[in-house]
Amino acid sequence: MAVNVAPNKLVIEQSYYYDVPPEKVFRSLTEPKKLVKWFLKSAKIEPVAGTSFTFKWEGGHTNKGKVLKVSRDRSLVLSWPDEINGKSYPTQASFTLAKKGKGTVLTVKHTGFKEGDDWVWLFGAIQSGWAYFLMNLKSVLEQGADLRSKHDSP
Repeated sequence: MAVNVAPNKLVIEQSYYYDVPPEKVFRSLTEPKKLVKWFLKSAKIEPVAGTSFTFKWEGGHTNKGKVLKVSRDRSLVLSWPDEINGKSYPTQASFTLAKKGKGTVLTVKHTGFKEGDDWVWLFGAIQSGWAYFLMNLKSVLEQGADLRSKHDSP
């Protein structure tokens, strides 16, 4: 997990190894029935550039964005608009999958953060959220166990 800080630029970049082939990881990122097993309460997404998606988490948070780019089993780029106190904070999440041995290295890069207290809060929330959920994805894919609890606050 790395945090790159440049003038006015915060970037989240995290990489995880999953002991499953890239196509299985890609399906976990793009199929609603798979997304609810490790990440969301409900999902509407079609992995086609230009389409809209809606993600809903336990606790009520909803994210509505666009699929920007797709390369099946290799990469996915999503617009990632968040809202704080009625104000929009648009960012972008990129997922890159690389075959490694029998498994896959998934790298998530989240960009578009700006300056200000709300941006700093959002950066921290998204960074910890990705760590929480991507480790849960590892558990779901490799062990079949969803580790989320209703008592967690990722």
